[in-house]
Amino acid sequence: MTQDASPRLHLVTGNSVASLSDGARPAGPQPAEVATTNPVMADLLRRAEALDARVAAETTARPLHPAWLVAVGAALSVLLALLGRQPWELPTRAGGSVTDVPQSLVTFLLLGTALCVWAAGRLTRPAAVLRSATAVQTWWTLLGGAAVVSLAATVSLASFAGVEGPGDVVARCAVIAVPAVLAGFVARHDGRAARVRLALGTGLVTVPLCGLGWALLSSSARSTAGLADVLAVTGIAAAAPLALAVAFVAADRRRRTPN
Repeated sequence: MTQDASPRLHLVTGNSVASLSDGARPAGPQPAEVATTNPVMADLLRRAEALDARVAAETTARPLHPAWLVAVGAALSVLLALLGRQPWELPTRAGGSVTDVPQSLVTFLLLGTALCVWAAGRLTRPAAVLRSATAVQTWWTLLGGAAVVSLAATVSLASFAGVEGPGDVVARCAVIAVPAVLAGFVARHDGRAARVRLALGTGLVTVPLCGLGWALLSSSARSTAGLADVLAVTGIAAAAPLALAVAFVAADRRRRTPN
């Protein structure tokens, strides 16, 4: 059997070519018939399909357990707190607002923020968790907004060094909790595990940056706070609001019908 430039099949017999009718087909069993009539071939096909499925499952990256996200968030918080307690030139305040931010500190803050955003995207893997491409883009937009707001809150907190302490504690807790709750809303159709993962993903950005702000505040010469004090405040002002937000999005609110 051969096939020329036209889409019609031809049967070659000797040196002559005879066109087949549209309803005709070559003699002999077809591949599908061979698979169904030959038990050996059918078994080989089943084994090949099972092997393909196994290889695909092994090569697909599995999402990390949420405990790993918590551990990485804690490590980032400690790292940025250690770096933030170095003798940086801190922002200044005048008239209730930040007036000047040193260029060296801006570079350090941008690098720290980029590290947190990269870690959040790398570990959360929203594309592997969310079924909707729109939801993935929404989560990335939410994460970017949380990073910008957290960065501004860090600069504002550092500017209080040497002056009266910050009084907007509730607003700073909202910087942590609101993105986590919104992330859970983005994953509302993807199950409890997805809601928890995406909410924790925002915490990989907001919590370390909050701890960095407290570390910068404690790095002034007039401060007597140590690293342990910074981490304790970070746990109260950042980790606790995040834990409450994650518990909120993890709750199953499906309406249960009475028995």
